[in-house]
Amino acid sequence: GRPRCDCPEPPDWLKPVNKRRIEEGKKWEEQKKKLRDPLSMCKAMSPLSYVGSGITVEPYQLVPIIGLSLHPYIEQLLPDMNTDIILQISSTKRLGKPRLSKKIYEIEKDSQHFSVSGEGTYVLKLNFKKNIKLLKEILNNNILYSSDNYELDVRDKLQLTFIEFTVDIYVHIRREPLPDLYDPGERNAITDKVTVITKTFERYDALDKFVSSIHTFYPNLTIIIADDSEFPKPIKKNHVKYYIMPFREGSFPGKNLALSQVRTKYVLFMDDDMFFTNETNLEVMLEKLEDQNIDMDINCGLVNNLAKLRGLRNIAYNDTQGYCNMGPFSPPNRQVPGYPQCMWGEMFIFFCMAKTAVLRKIGAYPQIVPAAHEEAWIDTIGKAKSAFCEDSSVTHTHYRNNKYDKYRWETEQLMPRNPMAFFENNICYWWSYYQFPGVNKTDLKVKSPFE
Repeated sequence: GRPRCDCPEPPDWLKPVNKRRIEEGKKWEEQKKKLRDPLSMCKAMSPLSYVGSGITVEPYQLVPIIGLSLHPYIEQLLPDMNTDIILQISSTKRLGKPRLSKKIYEIEKDSQHFSVSGEGTYVLKLNFKKNIKLLKEILNNNILYSSDNYELDVRDKLQLTFIEFTVDIYVHIRREPLPDLYDPGERNAITDKVTVITKTFERYDALDKFVSSIHTFYPNLTIIIADDSEFPKPIKKNHVKYYIMPFREGSFPGKNLALSQVRTKYVLFMDDDMFFTNETNLEVMLEKLEDQNIDMDINCGLVNNLAKLRGLRNIAYNDTQGYCNMGPFSPPNRQVPGYPQCMWGEMFIFFCMAKTAVLRKIGAYPQIVPAAHEEAWIDTIGKAKSAFCEDSSVTHTHYRNNKYDKYRWETEQLMPRNPMAFFENNICYWWSYYQFPGVNKTDLKVKSPFE
């Protein structure tokens, strides 16, 4: 299960979009139901052994229905039955048709003890008379499923009826996507595998130091900068790619722009007021992302002079109103296997190396214009495995000026009443700085009936 919550009455600033959010959320939930693994009930005392799920086929392709066999006790009883032995296979969702292999037709084309009806339809009926040997042969991978609809990811349900007993077998119709591969280069060097990206705004003294610090320790590392300052000052240096955006276009659009230009398998994303030191070790960050035993997607390092963020997000669910972001929690057993210096989590400071393909699939919601931290991490939930490791670090220094401070103050005034993150993630309550007057989050929790 999952935690549940009662959504509060939306505050005035959230009401204008709340109804539309709920309607869009319902559409998303319906789409999600289509992709959910069906519950496969394997009934007791079945005359057939079978697999309830696990059979996969591409659209317009054939797959054998594996795992079928007679129960030994039923095999002994069949010769003494006074009726014909009949097996019926039907496609309940009509996404494909059951059929027999050519091998069976060649063996039994002139048989008087076997008949087939419903060929080329969604219901195939086999009458074996008393031919138990043929029944066993057909059950042994000679019943096929032919997908005849263009679907990317759905499940058909086959019903097999035998001796007045019906079993359900789910066939997964899936168009397998092709891989997203990145060439690591002949040298297998970190500069061929990793690109640094950042979004900057009105802090060129910080940006100059940012670039200089990176190239001090990694001279050939590519840096991609997205800038939405009012009067951009492009940096023209080797291994620096500089992209100008419209004025105050925003943090998330800038992240999307920079990420779209990455050509390496991994990307390091960090703020423009963070700086490399002799304690910055990209190799150890990369090592974990390339370790297939732990499947880490995002590896975040230590940022000196900033607080550490750890833990997972407690996301509760309401049947009709959406989700509640109830804040952080710290369950046990979060240590990454083989890396005692690392802990799994779902929100850290943005000095992180990630798999480019994973980060692109997550993206950044462009309607969220201000620099938003927790909002960005909420987007990763269920889409990436993230961890914090203290064996690589950068330093952080606040760089401020009057112009930057003016726009930052304006942003900080708007963020507590900005409904965009609520809409994107179908959230009805957010625990942190968003303003919900008179609401106590502990009152929103619904106790599980299993507790």
